[in-house]
Amino acid sequence: FLLLGTVSGVFFWRRPLPASRMLCVVRSAQGVKVFSLDRDTIITVTGPGGETTVEIKSRRVRIRDSDCPNKICVRMGWVSYGGQLIVCAPNRVIVRIEGGGFDAVTR
Repeated sequence: FLLLGTVSGVFFWRRPLPASRMLCVVRSAQGVKVFSLDRDTIITVTGPGGETTVEIKSRRVRIRDSDCPNKICVRMGWVSYGGQLIVCAPNRVIVRIEGGGFDAVTR
């Protein structure tokens, strides 16, 4: 029974949520903005350290460019699953993917 549960869990572990329920939430000093992952777009957010550019493409999100000194947020790369986030601390920008419904953990 335990072996069967372990093996079947591998197939459901990183199963993405339906694309129509996935949203990108950008929080900054300018407020909270919500974008659908179904539409490719580029968002520019102004923070205390300059501008941060967020890119949504092919149902994935990344910080494409930022005026912050170390660019750790840019090196984070693409995120595409519900609950994942990217933070640009110097510019006070948080990019988070929100998903509706159930994920592999709550099934």
